[in-house]
Amino acid sequence: MSSDPSFPSRKSRFSDLERLSFALQAAQVGTWDMDLERKQVWWDERCRELYGFVREVEVPYEIVLEYIHPDDQTRVDQAIAWALNPKSLGDYDIEFRTIGGEDYKLRWVHAKGQAFFDEHGNAYRFSGIIQDITSLVLARQELESNRRHWSTIVENSPAPTAVLAGRELTIETINKSMLQILGKEASVIGQPLLEAVPEFTDQPFMAILQDVFRTGNAYHTSEGNVYIKVGDRLQEFWFSYSYTPLFNQKGRVVSIVCTAIDITALIEIRRQITTQQPG
Repeated sequence: MSSDPSFPSRKSRFSDLERLSFALQAAQVGTWDMDLERKQVWWDERCRELYGFVREVEVPYEIVLEYIHPDDQTRVDQAIAWALNPKSLGDYDIEFRTIGGEDYKLRWVHAKGQAFFDEHGNAYRFSGIIQDITSLVLARQELESNRRHWSTIVENSPAPTAVLAGRELTIETINKSMLQILGKEASVIGQPLLEAVPEFTDQPFMAILQDVFRTGNAYHTSEGNVYIKVGDRLQEFWFSYSYTPLFNQKGRVVSIVCTAIDITALIEIRRQITTQQPG
């Protein structure tokens, strides 16, 4: 008796499911499924862990909400209600906190799911995956805290100062003194440096900035020239400036603090003195 070769065998289907299961386990991703008729939620082992349960359990949906942080319960409930509305196309994607039902541990999780509807627009299935993102959220919060910290320092610095983030050297924070030097408004915050100040392209200090980002070595010079557009023409300025790298927990450079003191007038005076000296 021959079988249709285009139809996967039971063995191959089982093998595919097994590989998927292994992949989910390796990624520490849990799965969940909601019985919409009975209002019951089924969790796999990993999902149970993320809700703080060690034993196999199928729980009513209302009870599930009790193991979600109080500040997130309404948001999660609304997201699920919207996913079960056919206008949403069944999409469910949300981050929230769980409080372990048995271990009382606080966790941040990312849940993604899909609701399926019949021809009448009634949801008949709702299932998805969930992953622990606690370390990611804590790192994100620490980064945001550091940004606020540096923003306060930069804004109150008496010296012209800016913080440039990433390889594109995006202007993350900049104080009024530095904006005045560049002849720019605060709207440049969030823009890559070369987009905000295109005349900096191919100027020597740009290569130095990239080198600081690549090596993590700070740089300082007592005098260096920079061409800045004033009106319709480029004008030469001289600065005593420094580039100080900022690192993340893994020791990688994430930003560079740039400070610059305008010494153009001093350079001009020195040039005049040199010119007036007898040869």
